[in-house]
Amino acid sequence: MTATVDAARRIQRRAVRFVTFHCCPACDRVLSIPEIIERHCERCDMAMQPVEVREAA
Repeated sequence: MTATVDAARRIQRRAVRFVTFHCCPACDRVLSIPEIIERHCERCDMAMQPVEVREAA
């Protein structure tokens, strides 16, 4: 029984992960990887510093 409980705890720990997004501070749009690398938002067409946003998965 203890092995089953330990396995369930490990699965739950993996389920409580956080997903990180980078958003444009001007238009709050989630940026694509090339936009993050280039630090340029295609929607509002401005150079910017991406803002990290965390959400529970």
